[in-house]
Amino acid sequence: MIGSLRDRGPGDQVPNKRRWDLLNTSFLLGTLSLALVLVPLEFRHSLAHWGEWVMFGTMFFLIGLGVTAGYHRLYSHRAYQASWPVRFVLLCLAAASFQNSALQWSSSHRIHHRHVDHDRDPYNSTKGFWYAHWLWVMRAEVTPIEGVADMEKDPLVRWQHKYHFLIGGLVALIPAGVGLLKGELAGYLIIGVLLRIVVTHHTTFFINSAAHFFGTRPYTDTNTARDNAFLAPFTYGEGYHNYHHMFQWDYRNGVKWYQFDPTKWLIWSLALVGLARGLRRVPDAAIRRARLAMEEKTLLASLATSTPAAHRLVAARARLDQALARMQEHVEGWEARKAERVAQKREAWELKKAEWKGAMIQCRAEVRVAYWEWKTARTEARKLAFA
Repeated sequence: MIGSLRDRGPGDQVPNKRRWDLLNTSFLLGTLSLALVLVPLEFRHSLAHWGEWVMFGTMFFLIGLGVTAGYHRLYSHRAYQASWPVRFVLLCLAAASFQNSALQWSSSHRIHHRHVDHDRDPYNSTKGFWYAHWLWVMRAEVTPIEGVADMEKDPLVRWQHKYHFLIGGLVALIPAGVGLLKGELAGYLIIGVLLRIVVTHHTTFFINSAAHFFGTRPYTDTNTARDNAFLAPFTYGEGYHNYHHMFQWDYRNGVKWYQFDPTKWLIWSLALVGLARGLRRVPDAAIRRARLAMEEKTLLASLATSTPAAHRLVAARARLDQALARMQEHVEGWEARKAERVAQKREAWELKKAEWKGAMIQCRAEVRVAYWEWKTARTEARKLAFA
């Protein structure tokens, strides 16, 4: 998810040429080394001055949301639209993550999704855990800014791209200002600035590394991305990475109500008060179909494909998938019709609405029957698989 600390421009377009990036390496290793030395020395003192930790938590939370709600879901994936005050705040907060500008970050991230696990993937996990975690930044390949023409039209994005390091420095040093006012500058610098920078970096890095190595793949196994609920609290919901790689345009990563995803709650809340709109979400039927396909694949791998149980499992899954597909078509068709409502007479609209409700009743009945058949076949397959 991270972009290089150094800007890449048209003059840097040297394909596949690796170089040791002194700026990135010095910054990453320098801040980590200083934190390992200074935080333990400050720790006992900070326990008596809990404001340092409050400032750390506040900055960590706000800047992290700037990255996830701003750089990631708003700009990289266009999962929703936001008013200019929201964009301004998110761009300023995310700049303090010191993960480059929104333009460069989103360019690298879009390339990652287009070429995941292949040579052009900037943080290709097949090159190893630590390469995906942060070595790719230190050995930064020269990656031109591409595929972000839509973002370049936004004057706020262009402004942030030009001044992102200055903006980030001003935001990141807010704790230092508070510490200066309270006469505790050293503690606020160490805990609120230095430690916060290091923790922000590495929690973000874990999505590139750990979320591609540890966890489950309930939606797709075409890439290494995995759902990892343990990472979600530290990354504001980004831990549900397998879902994200399957449905990257959804404003949610934790799609289930109980999954910890404060980024989606923030976006939903912004929409509720009119500061965001156009929230994109994948239809429930499409999500269920993806899970169904993976569940069938897992069960079939443990069965002999020629057994009656395997045949029943395949047939049941096919019927349920078709029923869900029909339901999905009706839902999408209804959304399209809603857009035409204004142009239609009330009587015609009510008639179409009644027809749609009747069709949905039939679709739900088909899904219930098909799902019962699937559960029966799945239970039989599991008994045979674990016998």
